[in-house]
Amino acid sequence: MKKITLLSTSLLLLSACNGTNEDEPTENLSSEPIEVEVLNDSEATVDEEWTLKAEVTQEEEPVEDADEVVFEVWYDEEKQNSAMISAEHGQDGVYEADYQFPEASKYYVQPHVTARGMHRMPVHEVEVSEAEQ
Repeated sequence: MKKITLLSTSLLLLSACNGTNEDEPTENLSSEPIEVEVLNDSEATVDEEWTLKAEVTQEEEPVEDADEVVFEVWYDEEKQNSAMISAEHGQDGVYEADYQFPEASKYYVQPHVTARGMHRMPVHEVEVSEAEQ
């Protein structure tokens, strides 16, 4: 019984001493919110190769380490039928994904950005028309 008590006490002491040092600096933690700006035009044509772009910044500095950036694209009132396109980091905090608008309509592009413990999802409107012949 003494061995079990001694072992339990030793484990308790070891786990108590295993705390983190609060003086260690934490990287990229700021109370300032991340900002997300869609860098695309507001007009496009059907079947045109498009690169969806979103710039992510915090305190006016590029965010190069976003946890996730996904573009959600839908037309008119059809958000329940939206497409989700994963983005890749380009440079200077800009995240990109290729897309083609399948038909003429008013579309909405919404980047879902998770970075540094925050989530932002602004909506950008794009008017898509038929290509001129």
